[in-house]
Amino acid sequence: MRLGFLTHVAGAGDDARAVYRETIELAVAAEEFGYDSFWVAQHHLGAQGASAPSPFVLLAAIAERTTRIRLGTAVVVAPTEHPIRLAEDAAALDTLSAGRLELGLGAGSDPATFEAFGVPYQVRHARLRETVDTVLDLLTGADLVPSAPTLRDRIWLGTGSPEGIAWAVERGLGILSGRRSSGPAGPLPGDREAAEHLARYTPTRVALSRPVHPGASTVLTERLIPWITRGRAAGRFPVDFTPTDYLAIGNMYTGTPQTVARSLRADPGYPHATELLCHTQPARLPPAALLPVMRRTAHEVRPLLRAAAAEVT
Repeated sequence: MRLGFLTHVAGAGDDARAVYRETIELAVAAEEFGYDSFWVAQHHLGAQGASAPSPFVLLAAIAERTTRIRLGTAVVVAPTEHPIRLAEDAAALDTLSAGRLELGLGAGSDPATFEAFGVPYQVRHARLRETVDTVLDLLTGADLVPSAPTLRDRIWLGTGSPEGIAWAVERGLGILSGRRSSGPAGPLPGDREAAEHLARYTPTRVALSRPVHPGASTVLTERLIPWITRGRAAGRFPVDFTPTDYLAIGNMYTGTPQTVARSLRADPGYPHATELLCHTQPARLPPAALLPVMRRTAHEVRPLLRAAAAEVT
């Protein structure tokens, strides 16, 4: 199983330049720690407090500072993109990075973004499929400049529905499988449902996205407070729900490296994964707190997962 790190590029208020520089340094550190991939999420118009509407541009800067680590988008909101422009940008980045792009595409979930782009929210899934099919044709055709025919085999679809998984499997796409529920009921029911869909359609590439935080940290609890507070105000959480409650029911895999490794191995989606994408959402940790988490995940949790896999085989 490959190990990746996922960031939503959120953090330093209105200083986007500082956020970008921090993200580049995180990617450089991820390569040094031995991660196989580094993934950037796209958010338009500052949705979710994020600052990366153009992940190809940011990943191009990262490509110049790294040599080995694979560079992923998780995900580009494909229904808001023109397929030719999308294919050209992806091909250019893949060329600049010497074939290191992992192109993750998805339908998106922010209604305000679709309104701003003039795309009806209710047609996003149909438009996603049209865009992806066109991109696939462009990548394997003769007209795209620069050409990137091998990128066709490194495209991923962000989906958890049985229809989406079946459609992606028909086209030989990888699956980006995120957590479908994260709240007062805990993640297990949604994780089980998603795992059942993966087992039914058996995609050959599955990147499992999970919040991982080995080691005790008061910063983690503090950084969850704003998100929990907004959730209580919106009615997603009970009025007395706390960050401690959120962590206690398994919404994030925390604790000692041994505890985190056990939690991951018990995750219903884990047996289907070919790649594990670690992140710390919804907590937005500053780099000083995030770097030790990344290091412990790569140097302490990963060896435990490998040792457990070796025992099974």
